[in-house]
Amino acid sequence: MKFNKYQVALRLTQEGVGRKKILGELYNQSFINYTQEALRYRESLYNNKVGVISCSEGEYPKYLKEISDYPLVLFTKGDKSLLKKPMITIVGTRDMSKYGKWAVGYILRPLIGKEIVVVSGLANGVDGEVHKKCLEYGIPTVAVVAGGIDKGYPRSNQDIYDEICNRGLVISEFPPGREIVKGMFPMRNRILAGLSSATVVIESDLSGGSLITLELALDYGRDIFCIPCNIDKYSLQGCNMAIGEGAIPLYSNQQLLKYCQNLDIS
Repeated sequence: MKFNKYQVALRLTQEGVGRKKILGELYNQSFINYTQEALRYRESLYNNKVGVISCSEGEYPKYLKEISDYPLVLFTKGDKSLLKKPMITIVGTRDMSKYGKWAVGYILRPLIGKEIVVVSGLANGVDGEVHKKCLEYGIPTVAVVAGGIDKGYPRSNQDIYDEICNRGLVISEFPPGREIVKGMFPMRNRILAGLSSATVVIESDLSGGSLITLELALDYGRDIFCIPCNIDKYSLQGCNMAIGEGAIPLYSNQQLLKYCQNLDIS
């Protein structure tokens, strides 16, 4: 029995229906009854320039498919071809320091003109700065949003969201109209970690979401890098702690460039 990806997408819009529920219903004949409604939903997605990629399609990112809890469906706005290129994830604290802002531009500059896609989470602070610098430098960027695909979050980054839709790619596992709830952020973090060959953390406190992303990347067998922080910045000691526990210290932008040059660009 074969099911249209829009049928799966449709079920994701309904409260209380998630991965386990869908997997059960994939073998239930009653699921076919949603075909006509799914076709109407597909038209709505098309009119809003929202794409849908199911986990059974060749467009689905190969690294993301390797994690145990990969999303069944990805909603997209923008250039889906970026998902076929080598990616690195760069994230960090919302409470970005002047040093952190400088570090974003510093590590990204050598990637100008290279076939590397930079992934981040569109949050305030480091994530937003990563996207802004990528747009400024012409580096392709992918934003992974926590809520529905149709809205930038936080609202202060709506302009960045709109620009990435036009010049990069925005993805979410949630369809248009889905409001953000707290539990969506850890779900977003697993996509950030799963998409890429490596995750780089620029600044983080000792319990920040960036370190959660880093831990997920480690669990997925990906490379993890951290930029060392001044020891007088106690609120930003997460990177130093991660380095002490085995993360690779990132001492120069050429170090990251060399790593990226060894990634598969086929």
